Amino acid sequence: MKGFPNPSLLLFFEFTFADTFFTDTFKSRRLFYDLPVLFRIYKIKVKFMKKSIALISLLAVLMIAFSGCVDNNNPAVNETGPDAPGSGANTEEGAAAMSELENLPAGFEYLASLPLSADEIRKDYKAENVSGILGGSEGMYKYSDGSDFYVDVIECESSSAADDLIFAYKSSFKPLNVGSRFVEESFNGHFAVKITEYATIGGDDVPRYSYIWKHENYIFVVFGNSDDSSTVKELAEATGY
Repeated sequence: MKGFPNPSLLLFFEFTFADTFFTDTFKSRRLFYDLPVLFRIYKIKVKFMKKSIALISLLAVLMIAFSGCVDNNNPAVNETGPDAPGSGANTEEGAAAMSELENLPAGFEYLASLPLSADEIRKDYKAENVSGILGGSEGMYKYSDGSDFYVDVIECESSSAADDLIFAYKSSFKPLNVGSRFVEESFNGHFAVKITEYATIGGDDVPRYSYIWKHENYIFVVFGNSDDSSTVKELAEATGY
């Protein structure tokens, strides 16, 4: 067929472009019967489509390059809060990381950290009816005199859930016959509660101390089998919270 390279190409062209280009442009299919004109228009259309595709590709490449330049020149975020990187404690690290203290006081040695399930926390802290407990971690430490110390970090769903757990735990203690069970002390810019308990060792009642406080939705509990509350407080201060 003169003026058209291949009959099969004609059929492809007819069924592919008839309803789009010719119907929309000329509102008539009679142009198909003038094959030389049809082929010239076909070549013009293909050439136009190639140029359009090339232009679209070029624009896409330019947009990608431009977005890369913008991302690389974004100014650093100025974080100055207590959770900012490099400024000390960071609650985004999670309970496991927070129970492993980096800057230990002299005489302390870090041993390991173990996960605490929500059920274990409810049982240990007498908080069976408290909801919103997610889990936690217990860091284990050894002091130079052989005493064992622990840093429990408990994660809750919210700050109010943390308050509920602390309230439930404190409510589980009976008043002491002599002295105060709970004493507020200050360190690291906040108050913590020192709890005094007694263990019977060799027929004698020996004091044991723990510190409990809240930071956002986390609870910290530091305790050990030492009768020296200042040593427990020293480790509590080392948490940075």
